Amino acid sequence: MQPKKKAPWFLTSLTVTVAILCAGPFALPLVWMSPELKRWHKWFITVLIAVLTIWLFKTSVDLYKILLREIQSLQDAMR
Repeated sequence: MQPKKKAPWFLTSLTVTVAILCAGPFALPLVWMSPELKRWHKWFITVLIAVLTIWLFKTSVDLYKILLREIQSLQDAMR
């Protein structure tokens, strides 16, 4: 029986977790290269990050529209 090869430092669970928290969807290649994660973990993390990214994008667009509307109302009030 061969000893288990140690994963490189950038593919450890801790590093992948920190990368996800800092870089979001840009850390997904590290998730998929990590030998420590099982396939269902990789799929779960990928779907979770995708849903969170889509939600954050939609929320940002909505907030931008609200901001523009408020700025317009402030400009109208100053006239």
